[in-house]
Amino acid sequence: MRKYLLLLCNLILTVGLLAQQKDATYKNGNDSLAFTGDKAFFSITGFAGLSTAQVGEGSYEQLEHFMLVKTVDYSGPKSAWQATDSSRKDSCFVKVVGSHNYPIRNILVEACTDTDKVLEAKVTGDNGEIWFRENDKLEKIKVSALGYDAVSADYTTGKQYLITMTEHDIIENSTVVFTIRTIDDETISLLLLTDNFKEGKNRLSDLEKLEKKIRKRNPLEKRMKKVYVPYVRKI
Repeated sequence: MRKYLLLLCNLILTVGLLAQQKDATYKNGNDSLAFTGDKAFFSITGFAGLSTAQVGEGSYEQLEHFMLVKTVDYSGPKSAWQATDSSRKDSCFVKVVGSHNYPIRNILVEACTDTDKVLEAKVTGDNGEIWFRENDKLEKIKVSALGYDAVSADYTTGKQYLITMTEHDIIENSTVVFTIRTIDDETISLLLLTDNFKEGKNRLSDLEKLEKKIRKRNPLEKRMKKVYVPYVRKI
């Protein structure tokens, strides 16, 4: 009986937490979860075995101790590409750099058709550069690596490409599921269950099965403290 009372109390506290947090931010190091109106913004490290952050934003809802975030297009920094004229017409030059314009190694660059069939694939070296042979079927250049926001560039003959990679795993247009628990008035505990939840006929049952599966791996939850934004008096 005591066990069920504790579970009930925790559920009530969790529901109360999300009902009250229309504008609140929780942080722990580089990890953060922010509520603004009916939207949630998250930046979480470690759950996917990555040192870089999984980030996303979207509307959220509460279902018992589960929080579902229906992510939309990310409004923060994303990987981008730039095409400029090249003197070479028989090949395609691609250079991959980070946000500070330094070359990045071990990035997968793929030459693809318009149906995403891979014609040729290479991995960047220390200089971040690769060359592809000219191919009449080449329509796209896809660039990806673990921990980076993947990007696809439209290919045009006679162009060379500069790809700027953002060091985030950006989650868009999918349902992200967390468990969220209230530790005290200032602290929450967060666990990412999935970044691509597929809803069935019985969401709660599906979520409970998912949580049971994830917890078998003994994952560590993230504890975050509420951050107070200093009040600025308007003159």
